[in-house]
This record gives sequence, C-alpha cells and structure tokens, in this order.
Amino acid sequence: MAELSWNETRGAEQKRWLVLYTRPRYEKKIHRRLQDLSVTSFLPLREELRQWSDRRKRVLVPLFSGYLFVFANERERIAALEVEGAMRYVSFGGKLAEVSEETIESLKIAATRPADIRVEETDLRLGQKVTVRHGPLAGMRGYLVEFRGSTRVAIRIEAIEKTVSVEVPLADLEHVKTAL
Repeated sequence: MAELSWNETRGAEQKRWLVLYTRPRYEKKIHRRLQDLSVTSFLPLREELRQWSDRRKRVLVPLFSGYLFVFANERERIAALEVEGAMRYVSFGGKLAEVSEETIESLKIAATRPADIRVEETDLRLGQKVTVRHGPLAGMRGYLVEFRGSTRVAIRIEAIEKTVSVEVPLADLEHVKTAL
C-alpha cells in the first residue's frame, strides 16, 4: 500500500499533530526511538493495576492502545514511519488525520493525573461544553459527563474516534459559551 502524501497546501516544513498506528505493545518503544531522533511525539499514559501470579502492581500503560501522536513536518513524518513497530498513519478518505493543538494540550493536562484518566468507549458528542478553571487540570476543555455519581470531563479525539475522561470536582468547572 502506498503511503499517503502530505497535503501540498500545508508546505513540507509546517508541522501538524498526526496519529501513528503502531504494532501492539510498541507504543513506548516507538516513543523513545522518536525522542532519540528528535521527533516530537506524545504518548498519553494511564495507570492500571496488573495482577501477576506472585504480586499486584500499578503500571503505566498507553491511554490509546496502538496509537501515538507525532508532531511532524514531512521529513519527520517519514522518519517516524520508518521506526520499527510503526505501521501507518491514521487517515480518512485518503487524507491524513490531524489532531488539533488544543486537543493535544487537553490530553497533556489530563495525563498529569494518570490514575484518574480512562478511555470511554461511548460516543459523548452530546453534553455541556466546559473548561476546568481551578485545580491541577486548569485549562483543560471538554464536555461534561456524569458517571456513577462522579463528575467527569470528556475530550473527544475525532481522529481515532475515542473519548478520554478525567474526574474533576464540579466546583472546578465552568460552562463554555463558545464552540470548543
């Protein structure tokens, strides 16, 4: 399969956040290799309790299994694809899927609390738009969602059709009147 070409109107040196699809359990290896190559990437992690035969341990695992975000120009995009374990970039209709800087920043804020973050498999397009005004997640924007008595802010990542939610005290939220 031929690799998709970069959108010519963007220019070869302009960087965009792209979604790289990886082999299973290669996300951390690729992320480290991209750091070695000086290619900016972002791998959000969440905390998970794992059970072994002799012990239980909390470990950090990729928030989106099989995906890694890459901030790249054309040269870096190709270099990232050549790293062992990198499969292809996520695309829709022959066009590379891009993730907004605002979405990446919200994910970075949410990732500061890996024990509180989780991926929701439901479609959360409906709901009140909010921004977190206080606390350690201040600046994060998303949709307000209630789950089993706790207040959660959900961030929709359209490029991979996933939703991330983080528990936030209701007092720290403020309604956003403009589009996210």
